[in-house]
This record gives sequence, C-alpha cells and structure tokens, in this order.
Amino acid sequence: MEHDSSRSGYHEPEPGSAGLSATEEDWGDDYPKTFSVNLIWAEARDKEGRAGAIGLNGGMPWHCAEDMKHFKELTVSHPVIMGRKTWESLGGKYRPLPNRDNIVVSHDPMYRAPGATVVTSLDDALDMARQEAIPDDGLDRSEIWIIGGAQLFAKALPFADKAYVTDLAATVDADSYAPDMASLVEAGMWREAEVGEWHTPAKEESGIDSYRFRILAKTK
Repeated sequence: MEHDSSRSGYHEPEPGSAGLSATEEDWGDDYPKTFSVNLIWAEARDKEGRAGAIGLNGGMPWHCAEDMKHFKELTVSHPVIMGRKTWESLGGKYRPLPNRDNIVVSHDPMYRAPGATVVTSLDDALDMARQEAIPDDGLDRSEIWIIGGAQLFAKALPFADKAYVTDLAATVDADSYAPDMASLVEAGMWREAEVGEWHTPAKEESGIDSYRFRILAKTK
C-alpha cells in the first residue's frame, strides 16, 4: 500500500476488516461505529439497446449538470474510492475531488495521484476509507462511496449496501457497463428502495431527453 503525503490527514493503520459493509467495529469508544458502502453511477443505453452503459474511452459519453450536482451532494464530506481510469478521467482541473478523501485503486504500486491516496486493492481502499484522520479532517466516514469504473463496481458489489443510480433517457456509444442490477432485483438479492420521477434537464444536453434518480438496496 502506498500513501500520498499530499492528502489531508494521516490515517493510523489498523488491522482491516474490508468487505464488512455496515458492520459494527470496536473503536474503544462508548459506542460502536458502523460503515456503509455505496455505489454511485449514471447510466444510459448503448446503440444496440443494452442498458447500463456508463462510459466510453475512460470517460462519460454525456454531460448532465443535474447528475453532477446530485453526485456532489451525496459524496461531499465522505471518502470516495475510484479506479485509476476514473481518476484520470476527472482531468487535472477537477482532481482531487474537493472536500472528499480521494482514494485511488491501481495495480501499479508506483502509480502517483497527487492529492489522493493510492492503494493496490479494493480491500486496502476500504480499510483506508474507514480510518479516522489524525488530526480530524471533518469527514464523515460512516458512508464510503465507490464512484467507478466498471471493474471496481463489479468488485465492490458484494460489499455494497446501496447503489445510487441516475437513469438517463439517452442512447450513447459505450465500452463499459454497470453491474446488471435488474437481474439482481429480479433474483431478490437487491430491491428498489426509492424511484424518483423523470425530469427534463434544465439545459438541452447532448442527447439526454430526461433523467431520474433511483436508490437500490441489498436485501441479502
């Protein structure tokens, strides 16, 4: 595991329990602390009609201001975990994501992500996200957000408690896809906890007719 000294706060390493989402841990306080792991993405359909399209060439094949606002409101003041390609897709102007603990997963132990912590596995990322910073950086680590990309979503799915999905009524070119949540809901392993109304973007977006927000929760 590699740490970037430019990130705010220092995490005292502890034996981890990665993968135990929403699990109580004994921190020696008067009360146990719990953690939840949330997935978040926006998805459309590809040109062949396949659902769950989330990316093209390492980036998003659309821009939806309402979705970006929603993403910020949910993830700000929390740890966010992402893969290398997602980190790079943010561009130098937007990374690290402000007021969030940015953790990047890369198989390359020598990879550098200025302003973020680089680790080599999802387990290490979850352990890192749970550790309180010294001195206190004011972040709420009771919620940990996995923000992409497709490979990391697939790896994090067994650990996740909820998935926050923005459905986009759009058809796009795509080469990466979100987990097949519809099949998991059909199998009874996940359920739709909240389904919002469809809305039209305030500005005419590139091919986006409407959008809605959904929350899916794991049942078992």
